[in-house]
Amino acid sequence: MTKLLSYSEIIELDHKTIENKKITSLDLMYDAVLTVEKWIISNYKKDESFSIICGNGNNGADGILTGCKLMLRNYKVQTFYISEFGSPEFNHQFKYAKKIGLNLKKIDFYNLSSITFSDIIIDCVFGVGLNREITGKYLKLINFVNSFKKKIISIDAPSGISADKYFSSNHIISDRILTFHAPKLTFFFSEYLDQIKNIEILDIGLDKSEYKRMKGIGELIDINMIAKIYSPRGKIIHKGDCGHALLFAGSDGKYGASILCGKSLLRSGAGLLTFLCDEKTKEIICKSLPEAMTSDTVIKGNYSVSSEIEKYKVIGIGPGLGTSKQVIENFKLIINEVNYPVVVDADGLNILSSDKDLFAKLPRESILTPHIGEFKKFAGNFDNSVEEILLQRRISEKYGLNIVFKGLYTTMTNSKGDLYINTSGNSGLATAGSGDVLTGIITGFLAQNYTPFNAMISGVFLHGLSADIAVKKSHVNSLIASDITENLSSAFIEVEKIITSN
Repeated sequence: MTKLLSYSEIIELDHKTIENKKITSLDLMYDAVLTVEKWIISNYKKDESFSIICGNGNNGADGILTGCKLMLRNYKVQTFYISEFGSPEFNHQFKYAKKIGLNLKKIDFYNLSSITFSDIIIDCVFGVGLNREITGKYLKLINFVNSFKKKIISIDAPSGISADKYFSSNHIISDRILTFHAPKLTFFFSEYLDQIKNIEILDIGLDKSEYKRMKGIGELIDINMIAKIYSPRGKIIHKGDCGHALLFAGSDGKYGASILCGKSLLRSGAGLLTFLCDEKTKEIICKSLPEAMTSDTVIKGNYSVSSEIEKYKVIGIGPGLGTSKQVIENFKLIINEVNYPVVVDADGLNILSSDKDLFAKLPRESILTPHIGEFKKFAGNFDNSVEEILLQRRISEKYGLNIVFKGLYTTMTNSKGDLYINTSGNSGLATAGSGDVLTGIITGFLAQNYTPFNAMISGVFLHGLSADIAVKKSHVNSLIASDITENLSSAFIEVEKIITSN
């Protein structure tokens, strides 16, 4: 379990560690720098030279002490500082550095061009507690450092990126991030995705029991978490035991979406699938997906939905559905009568967005799977990832819904508004039909008696893992939605490997 902490929680964890271990803040800083020193020794030879750029807070203090450690190991080090005075920890480390003769150079903000950096820059200007946009001379410094195109190692976070806030001003663009204890929420923000890379998690001895106790502001979904909730199929089992799902999907010109959704639903392990559809869609389904059934109860041109919904464990709604008057009427009929969670995607979301009163009628624990455009239609606009997450949390909590906000790092919120971030997947998922496949997988898990939350996180993770497996066989540019479904069995195998190894 990897929880993402707010900055206030990071500070609290530091204080609790100091209190419980009966150490000082300088002792904890020493332990942190020791892990940085060990990492550098393991990755760089002594003929490498380093330039360390230090602010005057605790991140800068880390940098000063790192410079001292490397100098005492005979590395070539020059250390740049902004001010001789800062936090108590910085003042202590600066005094120690002068005592042992560390090469210290004060930054002249009016003459930055006079600075010559070494082959490797270690960034310790600002830490994760940054609470404002970077402007003035500090922004000038960051732009200057980035202009050198040298290898940059950032300690804890690239300067300009905080633990839990978004700032639009420029930040240090690092080649490597050595972060303490756990990743930071901001590392998963879409605004930073092109710059955040090569993250190394360093264990600096923070109190693990205190960390587990903390609520956090988010949690990462990884294969170990999925393995704990995965339910292997028993040897003696009937197809009826694996659940019967209903899909309300497909319309003229959009039949492919319904087929992709249905295939992935069955590939996820559901025992039975029925499509609620008209005669034309029925013909397409029979030819393209013979494993599925279709509902043939059609009365006066309208679907007899009420007699259908009680037969199933779950209904998936939306892929390729269209938004005709008849479809909207039947969507409303389903929502008014169903008493178990449904999965809503694509045109189902468009119908919800056109009549927001329907949100209150959705069964609690239902699952919505919007992409950014669909999300904005029902949630409203937002300017950055922090605002998007707040909106997502608010809607989930208000209506008791699970929401999947699809992206490279898909964010999920449960019915309490708690945040979860997926760690599988790649940019190849930005392809037609990918979302239809995801809806099918999640609906398939719901049919097999997974809780809505477990169905959501399992579906999202395995969807991404299947895509990761697929691109290893070909290329990210070549990924199509069918590849995700075809590699779903390999994703199940990877999860089962984790179970057997534990």
